[in-house]
Amino acid sequence: LAAAAPLSPRSLPGCDVYSENQCQGDNIVTNASFEDHRWFTPARGSEGYLPSFQDYSELVGYAHVEYNAPRTAATVEVRVTQKDTSLALKFSFDGVAQASPNKTFDSASYQNQTLSVSVSDSNGAKIVLEDIDFLWNVPALRPRTGDYRNGQKGAIVEMFGWPDKDVEKECDFLAQAGYLGAKLFPHQEQVLASEPFNNVLNPWYFMYQPVSYRLQGRMGSRDELRSLVQTCRSKGVRLYADAVINHMTGGGNDMGSHRNPQGSSCVTWGNKSSSLAGEGGPSPFWTQDFVFSTSNVTGQPQSQEFPAAAYGPLDFHCERALNSWSDPLDLNAGWLTGLTDLNTERDNVQERIAAYMTDLVGIGFSGFRVDAAKHIKPDDLVAIFSKLKRNLGGSLPDDFITWWEVLLGGEADLLMCNSESGYNYGGYLESALKSAGFSPEDVDKIKIWNSGYPKETEKGLVNCDGNSPKIRSVIQNDDADQQNPGSSSRDMGDQGCVLIKGCEVDEHRGFEVKLFEGPNGAQDNDNDFPIRVVLSSFYWYGNGVQGIPDGKSDCSLCTVNCDTCQGVPFQQAFDADSTGYDSANGSYTRVHRDAEIVKAMQSWMKIN
Repeated sequence: LAAAAPLSPRSLPGCDVYSENQCQGDNIVTNASFEDHRWFTPARGSEGYLPSFQDYSELVGYAHVEYNAPRTAATVEVRVTQKDTSLALKFSFDGVAQASPNKTFDSASYQNQTLSVSVSDSNGAKIVLEDIDFLWNVPALRPRTGDYRNGQKGAIVEMFGWPDKDVEKECDFLAQAGYLGAKLFPHQEQVLASEPFNNVLNPWYFMYQPVSYRLQGRMGSRDELRSLVQTCRSKGVRLYADAVINHMTGGGNDMGSHRNPQGSSCVTWGNKSSSLAGEGGPSPFWTQDFVFSTSNVTGQPQSQEFPAAAYGPLDFHCERALNSWSDPLDLNAGWLTGLTDLNTERDNVQERIAAYMTDLVGIGFSGFRVDAAKHIKPDDLVAIFSKLKRNLGGSLPDDFITWWEVLLGGEADLLMCNSESGYNYGGYLESALKSAGFSPEDVDKIKIWNSGYPKETEKGLVNCDGNSPKIRSVIQNDDADQQNPGSSSRDMGDQGCVLIKGCEVDEHRGFEVKLFEGPNGAQDNDNDFPIRVVLSSFYWYGNGVQGIPDGKSDCSLCTVNCDTCQGVPFQQAFDADSTGYDSANGSYTRVHRDAEIVKAMQSWMKIN
């Protein structure tokens, strides 16, 4: 077929930018007409093309993996969206081509290997998908003495800003100390840049701006993650992911050309890259904000498009500022701090998220935190987890847990207390899970992170009733959100504190010990709040520079507008000699290594 003649790109005059797809009234849906903005990625051989773009200008897709009930076999279906639907497709599994997008594999014949998958069309366009790890190849967990209840009780260490290779080394200590596991920070491909953002090179919150669901994150590659899983499980330590599923990158934080329409200077900024390494660039990603030119292919300005995740413009809510924290419509569909908000009411979006979560379980995660869960309607989350359960053979794994971030703020009545509020993660969510066919055991595995702890623990419980069961409530003292200067999303009063915000070590240690010896709200310390989390963080470098000491926030990597760059020098996260509460400028705190905290945790877990 002959290629369409290129169009002449157009640029708006002056400092003008496009202002499209803005929500009107209570509408939250992107109009179907915006499908004509899709396929913005440059074609192979054209200006702006990078090898990492593959042939995303012509087709996108992902692997949907569905296991049988015993999880000894799985059917892989390659789900594809094409620019030209008249072209025939060919699917390749480990180099063997076939016409069908489906193929079944089993544990007897497919041991200890990953599956390579690609798809091509009859014009020769081709994309290679992320390798598939099957659940049956995850190494067995080494047994340990303690009250772990097959992964349903224990202490999890949040390794804030720890690279995979350092967590892998730390697993010896985690195992010997008796921790249930470690929670990694987001591992999907995410925004990185060579230009400072608000004067900081690659601030920590870039980890929460996904480019795709490829497990190629700032903290490590998919291969490094697989090695980490294998090492930690061989020592009896489980791993938990941080699943960012509410949104993708921020508006204007992408690969396109952007400018600020305010004033007369027409300030522009460079395009972003990503954490993907070794493929000649990032996966392509585009958003609609601060855009002033059109594509020579579509004739339209760019819109929300994340080809490596198989998302197009219609998969996102129209743009709406999140102005009200008590309005369910705003909470669900508002663009949180300008982040492009996924339309999780759409079945295909739910399926794509469930496929991502299935991949997390397949590589060996025992569960995950769900970031920004209160910005996804409870019914949508039930639908997503129903699809995940189906993908995993009809039930959640025995040792699986998930905890959803529901920051209460001043909205506890809406979010937890009043099950009839229309937007409730307490009694309503529990009933909805049961109605969707989740067994009582599986309902207990789906937990809410209790942001009311420790000052108002009851507000994070079902119906805000301090006497309600606490098995589905996860508690924590210091947390990652509170590291951010000026953050006020939790009020701990005098019942808890944030170490890096001036809390004295003895006071902080006392709150972490109390987390295990007698947390506020516990009536039966052995059984209430069976999952408890300890943050292992780092101090902001210098005068509060919000980068990570992993080396990727070091200004030596800056190449554009570097005069005002505030960097963070590299520091090693792993330190075999640390005894916890390290406090050098920009250093990792390693709180989880403190002997008194470990002793209290071991007593609670009936270790030694």
